[in-house]
Amino acid sequence: MGKMRIREASFDDLDFLVQLEANCFACHRKSTRRSIRTSLTSANQKIYLLEKVKNAHQSCSIGAATVFFYKRSLRLYSIAIHPDYRGHGMGDFLLRYIMGVAQLRGHERVTLEADANNAKLIAWYEHFSFSIRQHLPDYYAPGEPAVRMVNQLRDDSDNAIYTGNVVVVDQVRKWPIVIAGVEIVSARDYLTQERFRNSERYHVLNLCHSYKSHSVGYYVSLLASARNHRIVPLVMAVKDLTNPAIAQSLIEEIDPFIQQRLAALKQSTLELPVILGKTTEVEFNDLAKKLFTLFEVPFFSVVFTRTGQWKLRQVKRLNLCTVFDHYPDVLPQAVDRYFQRKRYRRTQLKQHEYDLAILVNAEDPTPPSCPQALEKFRKAAEQVGFFVEFIDKRDYRRLCEFDALFIRETTGIENHTYRFARHAYTEGLVVMDDPWSILRCSNKIYLYERLTRGRIRQPRSWLLTRHTMNDALKKSLTYPLVLKLPESSFSLGVYQVENESDLAERLKAMYHHSDLVIAQEFLPSSYDWRIGVLDQQPLFACKYYMAEGHWQIYNWHPENPANHSGLSEPVALADVPDAVLKAAIKSSSLIGDGLYGVDLKEVNGKVYVIEINDNPNIDVGVEDILLGDELYRTIMRSFYHRIERERQQPRYVL
Repeated sequence: MGKMRIREASFDDLDFLVQLEANCFACHRKSTRRSIRTSLTSANQKIYLLEKVKNAHQSCSIGAATVFFYKRSLRLYSIAIHPDYRGHGMGDFLLRYIMGVAQLRGHERVTLEADANNAKLIAWYEHFSFSIRQHLPDYYAPGEPAVRMVNQLRDDSDNAIYTGNVVVVDQVRKWPIVIAGVEIVSARDYLTQERFRNSERYHVLNLCHSYKSHSVGYYVSLLASARNHRIVPLVMAVKDLTNPAIAQSLIEEIDPFIQQRLAALKQSTLELPVILGKTTEVEFNDLAKKLFTLFEVPFFSVVFTRTGQWKLRQVKRLNLCTVFDHYPDVLPQAVDRYFQRKRYRRTQLKQHEYDLAILVNAEDPTPPSCPQALEKFRKAAEQVGFFVEFIDKRDYRRLCEFDALFIRETTGIENHTYRFARHAYTEGLVVMDDPWSILRCSNKIYLYERLTRGRIRQPRSWLLTRHTMNDALKKSLTYPLVLKLPESSFSLGVYQVENESDLAERLKAMYHHSDLVIAQEFLPSSYDWRIGVLDQQPLFACKYYMAEGHWQIYNWHPENPANHSGLSEPVALADVPDAVLKAAIKSSSLIGDGLYGVDLKEVNGKVYVIEINDNPNIDVGVEDILLGDELYRTIMRSFYHRIERERQQPRYVL
């Protein structure tokens, strides 16, 4: 058979694919050039090309398979080998590869349709464990029936791969414990393998050494959330643990239990390691369980001191190496028990009501609202019934005086805005932007995974790491290409590269800031749509035009200090194309029900979601031109209604 290889097809292969269809199928059964182009560009379809390798620099295409990806199944839409290369096992080679793709992506079954009158073809599929499930009369044309065949991939429910229980570690070879029904996976495999990206059935325990922002462990937790996997720890939980004010606020929920449980102790200090809800001090396992319920971080230690009453003095995360070294007997039992029990949920938090704080920053270079807009927010809030106070980062400890927080400065998970949002939420305030929206919207890689999972059309994208930049990936890239740092905003941290040399140079610099970079195909347009969404309903629409002589809305080049942003044009919602509004609402609903600005492009009649922004710009003379003061009142009424709902419903931190 010689040396063979399989890769994803690109537009460079279009002519071959059209000719292959003509050589292998009858006219009324072959795919058209247009349908092949759709398969090449669709996020839910792929064409795999089979090549015969002649030497290091030459190969020839000899076959192809087109597949459709669904939530639980992979459909083999078409498979063909050029007539000159049949009879040498090429089809077997390609079909086995497709079956492997399905397994790696976590699909439950592979389906296909075959000519009911072609007994040889049906027998060939049966050799690969396909069985006939349905007869389809007149499928190809009148009098040309087909059969639907299925290969059920999952049969072994005892296999760890199919239980969905996964422990993610930095290096699998250093994990010495075998636990029934639990698969041990490296962080690299979890981030890159298709089966984890395309299935929601996984329960993931992230035991990477570091959860520091932009580390591999950080992205395991972040992308697990985007993939709808059950994940411990959440990124938010790690940040809670490292923030003394939030940690203290959470501990207060079980303070009566702590006082009662430790009352009989004679010493004035107690240090307790918590290993997935268990501890080395067996008599305090009930306390360890409650602490794990609050913090939901795999390994940590707490120190309590008594000065009259027991108080939390310190909470510190423990890494896997420390646990192996100091608590080796506790870990296997703790992991086993963790996967057997139902997931912990946070307990109910206290509630407050009826004053509004607006967080602002006079030194913010790109504030989401100008001073005139902030004044309009204040007046609108007072009309709705709020007492309003503008606060800044110095007022962190005053948050409990309010019952709603409106953030109107540029947000980020590494600055005080996230801490404000998180602390406000734990204190029972209604918050916009809520902490999970800040976390989700601020990271482009999370957005890509989340929108892909929701079947939202985006520019074709690639997740790049130092270890995944192989020749096959480089060949699949199309230029020009847009590179984005995970937490870029206002066009900062976003770059365009024209060729492979530019790509290598730019990635070298970007990898200093993040282990992962997202690359997207460049879709040129004169403007982007911005759709404001509130409570999962459209609020306003604008066209944001590109900065003069530039490919982005913002041009931060030092030679262009005066015209760093393009023009804007308000558009009535009734005049916005339905496809644009639907895409904005559907995509933002995957993030939450807060206030968002969804950026979209219309290219060749198709709508692409570029990104979703928390804390969207609302300025006088731009977004409010059509609605005027009603825009500000609508947002303030949303705050009021949310507080009223919170008075009637329990709140949980998830």
